[in-house]
Amino acid sequence: MKKVVVTATRLDRLSEAVERVLPEGTELIEARFSRGPLLTLLVDREGGPVDHEFCARIISVVAPALEEEGYGGMIEVSSPGIERPLTRPSHFRRFVGHQVRVRVGEPVDGRRNFTGVIERVAEASFVLRLPEDGEEVELPFSSVTRAHLKEDLDK
Repeated sequence: MKKVVVTATRLDRLSEAVERVLPEGTELIEARFSRGPLLTLLVDREGGPVDHEFCARIISVVAPALEEEGYGGMIEVSSPGIERPLTRPSHFRRFVGHQVRVRVGEPVDGRRNFTGVIERVAEASFVLRLPEDGEEVELPFSSVTRAHLKEDLDK
């Protein structure tokens, strides 16, 4: 258990170092360790694609900051993709009207997994309209363990 806490604390520290050096208009969506020591950074930016050239530029900017934090491992930078994670309240605000999948730590109405459309967002929670019955459920941000867009490519 202690190793998980140390890793989470270290990941938070590394994320903060990355956020300090990102170019203006660039946002760190998620940072995670993948396949052992590989640090994966999902980034998005305003006004342009997250293409290979942009990712290479981000690596050149964040690598020195991560080295200063004692991280000398491999770094992977990529786009959050079409089913991008929602990791902050601002992400939920940005995607009001979009369909999402959400997992909560503590059951709400006997459920932990929800799929629905974000109807509205408050300071500490958001409301999903559920497709099966059109009912709405309010979920506190503090209970969300995982959330991501669920885009329908057939639209």
